[in-house]
Amino acid sequence: MADKQKILLIKTGAFGDVVLCSFSINMVSKTYPDADVYLLTSEQYSEIHRDCGLLKGILALPNTRNIFHFIHFTKKLRRMKFQKIFDIQGNLKTNFYAFAFGGMKRIGLYKKILGKIFLTDAIKKKSGVNPVESQMLFWKKATGSQTGGCLQLWISGEKRKNFSVFLEKYKLSPKQYVVFHTSASNEWETKKWIHKYWVGLGDFFSKENLPVVLIGDRNSVELNGKIGKLINGKVVNLAGKTDFFELALVIQHAKLCITTDSGPMHVASAVGTETVAIFGPTNPYWHAAPGIKIVRSQIDCSPCYKKRCSHHSCMKSITPKKIIAVIENQ
Repeated sequence: MADKQKILLIKTGAFGDVVLCSFSINMVSKTYPDADVYLLTSEQYSEIHRDCGLLKGILALPNTRNIFHFIHFTKKLRRMKFQKIFDIQGNLKTNFYAFAFGGMKRIGLYKKILGKIFLTDAIKKKSGVNPVESQMLFWKKATGSQTGGCLQLWISGEKRKNFSVFLEKYKLSPKQYVVFHTSASNEWETKKWIHKYWVGLGDFFSKENLPVVLIGDRNSVELNGKIGKLINGKVVNLAGKTDFFELALVIQHAKLCITTDSGPMHVASAVGTETVAIFGPTNPYWHAAPGIKIVRSQIDCSPCYKKRCSHHSCMKSITPKKIIAVIENQ
């Protein structure tokens, strides 16, 4: 009996993009139903698709610059003898990985011309489309397939069962609270909405008898604490207190998620929670998955893609009233 075909997907980051690559995991699994499919990603994101039954395994890139560790890792992957490697990250480094790991067919996105030399089938990375459409276009060109992709997160039954205890701990009921993600990555100061606006929005939901759950990583603890203290109602600050799966389940069981342009926005897309996303310095039509309700600035300098700004005019122009209007008009 012939060995199963081995396929490697490469998606190294960032957080939200690895979440959204569930579309491609579904796509490749349905296109090659008899193959063993592996995902290569960065070590810090290796848990995201750990419960996915469509994957034979997840390979985590060593979180080190030690060349000897990388050589050892490369030898390990070459011994696996992948028939196809799909690079859906599409930067010069991942193009090189596809070559170094020895795939017989190396099909991938590329941004820089130099990246093409590492691929047997190179597909120009397209800008100006949302992250789901981008994946659809890739698979159409790479395999001719246009169906089979969808966003989702795979979470084990045990984790879901344990989550009921998590909700009880914070006295929360499914679909009876709203989630705020108030922060963004440290380098993107301009993506953060105005502090007092979050408070005003929180007061609106408090009057509707809906607790506000503030999410984020450890870097969000202080900001969430300041906002939470000023909201006149029940607030649960979960910043730094959840693992990935708890975060996903908190968002999935929420009535509504309101977020900046950030990783949790993509988690909300993947779990199917109604979501309003606030966009200032970036273009929502390039970054938000279909189904997200967008509130964006209309000022002339937006989107600017600047990570620092002296006036934050775009975010100041998006008032709580505009968010509430989107919610009430749904």
